Amino acid sequence: MNKILVPTDFSIAARNAAIYAVNLANDIGATVVLLHVYAVPIPIMDVPFVVISPDELHTESTKLLNKEADFIKKHTNVNVEIIAKMGIIVDEILVEEKNVSILVMGMKVSSKLSENLIGSITTTILRKVKAPLIVIPENSHYKKPEKIVFACDYNSKTHVDTVQSLKKFSKIFDAKIYVLNIKQDKSVKIDKSLQAKLDSELSELNHIYYFYDQVDLVQGINEFVNLHNVDMIAIIPHQYNLIEHLFHKSMSKKIAFHAHVPLIALPDNHVTNSGYLI
Repeated sequence: MNKILVPTDFSIAARNAAIYAVNLANDIGATVVLLHVYAVPIPIMDVPFVVISPDELHTESTKLLNKEADFIKKHTNVNVEIIAKMGIIVDEILVEEKNVSILVMGMKVSSKLSENLIGSITTTILRKVKAPLIVIPENSHYKKPEKIVFACDYNSKTHVDTVQSLKKFSKIFDAKIYVLNIKQDKSVKIDKSLQAKLDSELSELNHIYYFYDQVDLVQGINEFVNLHNVDMIAIIPHQYNLIEHLFHKSMSKKIAFHAHVPLIALPDNHVTNSGYLI
């Protein structure tokens, strides 16, 4: 893992993700790449007004990126690169993620409206990029991931080759893997062949299996995270409904683990997935 891409809009959530990325980069010997994508304003009024030129926008974006880089690296020796580009943020992330090993993004949910918008954008882009993506809740602080829960549904869509990303990541930190299956329907049988193949893939890692009966998938993961003091949750992005629930569904009556626990989405080698910074 030699480069970590962090798209930023200079929000508090984005800065928190960048700080997380710098600390992660410090531990794994990587470079952080801050990406800011800007668009040229399009006049929609009859009344004349001054439009900022592309050159001015680029200059201002570069200035803000340099300021952000200086802030996030002041306590580390991590190399921070900056990229300011004009375009559509989704498209530009897809271009830049080809040059990095992992993406880190921030997440903030502040209203029902933003929940719907964030959910739509994030799940759309999750289908497009191939690099592993770490989602950092706004109130989360960096901690070496020594305990990772891998939420696995043993579904036919689950390709065990995807676990290679998890293996590489967990080996760096010598992390313990909790393979968690939440059984919402007791009548559904687990694919034993898939389980055996997964066990073979994880054989060289410190791992343990848990099978948990819980009708509410999110609540089951929340309970497990808190019970075992898990540092990070790993998922395969084909579970789109799970992602939407974890980050966007109202959690007022549940334990909101996402207030403090990062989530890593592992790319499925057989489809394309993506990550996006709000």
